[in-house]
Parts: sequence; structure tokens; C-alpha cells
Amino acid sequence: MSTPTATLVHDLDVLHSSYVSAINLAIESGQDDYVAELAASYDREATLMVAQREGKTHLLPLRRRRAA
Repeated sequence: MSTPTATLVHDLDVLHSSYVSAINLAIESGQDDYVAELAASYDREATLMVAQREGKTHLLPLRRRRAA
């Protein structure tokens, strides 16, 4: 039997794996700008997935502190 948390964790794992593959290919190709773009995109997609599954979309977009 699958629980909502187990499904979310699995879906996040699948998302992560797809981004790892894409980022590794970009690194091998020397596409540093694309690597940064992919990393930011993964962060957005994973955050959105969690917020949607947990019913917390009202907290989006997240506000991040700027580095000092």
C-alpha cells in the first residue's frame, strides 16, 4: 500500500534523478550557465511539487534571503 508521503518521496526521487542526468550532461558539455539554470529549475519544480501535495501553495512563491 502506498501512502501520500511515500508517493511524494518517490516522485521527488524521479524528478531529482532526471535533473541529475541533465546536469551531468551539461557539465560534461561545459555548459556552466545551463547547469545553473537546471539547478534553479529543479529547486522550483521540487518546491512546487511539495507545496501542491501538502496543500501549501498559498505560501508560494518562497521568499529567499539574499546572501550577505
